[in-house]
Amino acid sequence: MKKIRNILFLLLVPAYLVTVIGFIAEKERHEHVTSVRIRVADSSDNQFVHVADIRKMLNQAKMKLSGIPAEEVDLEGIEKSLMAHQIILDAEAYITAPGILHVDICQKSPFVRIYNRLGQGYYLDEKGNIVPFYSGFSPFVLVVNGNISEPFRLSQTLNIFHVKHDSLPIAQRAIYDAFKLASFIHADKFWNAQIEQVYVNGKYEFELVPRVGSQIIELGGVDNLEEKFDNLKLLYIQGFNKIGWNQYQRISLKYKNQVVCTKNQ
Repeated sequence: MKKIRNILFLLLVPAYLVTVIGFIAEKERHEHVTSVRIRVADSSDNQFVHVADIRKMLNQAKMKLSGIPAEEVDLEGIEKSLMAHQIILDAEAYITAPGILHVDICQKSPFVRIYNRLGQGYYLDEKGNIVPFYSGFSPFVLVVNGNISEPFRLSQTLNIFHVKHDSLPIAQRAIYDAFKLASFIHADKFWNAQIEQVYVNGKYEFELVPRVGSQIIELGGVDNLEEKFDNLKLLYIQGFNKIGWNQYQRISLKYKNQVVCTKNQ
């Protein structure tokens, strides 16, 4: 008899749970949205957008939100509308009881600021996404400026790698070489802390401006980056720590397996 009761219990519990879950789902389906809660996940690191900005974006998209049945809320439409903005990396919309619409936002995270030859400025994130300047927030990142002519329209292109660039002439390839160099610097804690600016000169070669010392570092092209920076680091550790940081006006890494230094006049 006890065995039969146990079997009945095992059969009734799943049926009960299915009924309860179905009841809850049906209740939520007919529930109206009473409030909208917006969360910007990485607001402590990046401050390009705030909760008020997201509400404004939703209002401009004329999305129906509060006061309507939960089943009528276009969650996918909300996500697509928000992700159409260049600063937003990801958006997730969902509804929980009692009638709360949640909108979770993740911003793009720029790591380099670009100023091209026309004086136009923008950021790039680690995937090559173009992030426009936003008033009120200026992240502390590497600056690259100078002779940069993009092979695309800034107002129409979302990612620099949407353009095939391998066969481009050097004049139009500078932004891709700059991205490669900036990525290398950003990935290395020592150089990320040491280099504050990169300049693209008239020969489309790169010059580095360090935070410490008054010298200009002539990098040349973006070939053999690891070797060039290893040679420079050796000079920093074995040379500058002994003779000081302001003895030289220019340091050239352009020549293979050597560092050429020009003293101050």
